[in-house]
Amino acid sequence: MRWGIIGLLLLLVSPLAHGQSKETDKPTEDEKAAIDSFREGLTSSVNATAAWLDSFFADDIDPDAYDTASGSLRITPEWDEYDGFRLDSSFRATVVFPHAERKFSAIIGRGDFDDFINDTQQSRPSVIRRDQSDEEWMLGLGFDPQVSNKHSLSFGAGIRGGLALDPYLRARYKYESIIGENVEFFTQSVAFWRDSDGFGVAQTFEFDAALSDQWFSKSWIKGTFAERTEGVRWHASQKLYYMYHFERAIAGEVWWYGETELDVPMQDYGVRALHRSRFKREWLFLEGWVGLHWPRETFDEQRKPRWMVGLEIELLFGE
Repeated sequence: MRWGIIGLLLLLVSPLAHGQSKETDKPTEDEKAAIDSFREGLTSSVNATAAWLDSFFADDIDPDAYDTASGSLRITPEWDEYDGFRLDSSFRATVVFPHAERKFSAIIGRGDFDDFINDTQQSRPSVIRRDQSDEEWMLGLGFDPQVSNKHSLSFGAGIRGGLALDPYLRARYKYESIIGENVEFFTQSVAFWRDSDGFGVAQTFEFDAALSDQWFSKSWIKGTFAERTEGVRWHASQKLYYMYHFERAIAGEVWWYGETELDVPMQDYGVRALHRSRFKREWLFLEGWVGLHWPRETFDEQRKPRWMVGLEIELLFGE
């Protein structure tokens, strides 16, 4: 049964490497109408929501001025020998208000709370398991008093948990710098408070290195400490990409995560091979992977290799 499921998902993933071998591949009219209409409707809905929110603070609203929506929608079916099958999803949208020199924005999303306040959806490996209790809708307002090429400072507040109305506050500082000719360094510091969890801080470090025209390395580590964590919760990932086409790449990844004061501080680590490509559109991406990981959640549990295989569909919309 295990190998049958893996074989089925690999068949789904394999067209990613070969289905775009011809540059002349075009979607059918039905495909174009369906997917383009969905994306346009999603963008319009987010812009309309922003205009409605801004109407509470401005007397004169021009709907045509609200064209700054951007975000992503992800759907991730995955089978894991340890956890079984699951269908994960996340959504994030940001709209910059045209008033106040565009320093105010609205954010709406569904996903992991840590990813939401840290803005690390793109960095965190999709195979890292998350607390399902944090998979809830969130709505927030942001204020960005300083945004430059290297430095940015922002503040935010909002609610999560649907009708539970669990409020949060956060302050975030980002710094980016080019080291030498081929390495980019990124760091981010976040302080936050959430009604249900108290105060917390999070720190992220990321290194991106262009090793050649075709080889690219991405290193990432994040630590979070809060009243709800057992010590420091940390995630780390190292990826090595080979760009065999300008819009397609294969990669190998090693990743780890844990919490320092749990009975088993190293909760999981693993390796995987993945393939990422554009599909039909500049804003639609498919990523498939197969790998092994070594989870261990309790002291009495024996750590042993477990297979995992999955597929991620990512749709970008807006600007």
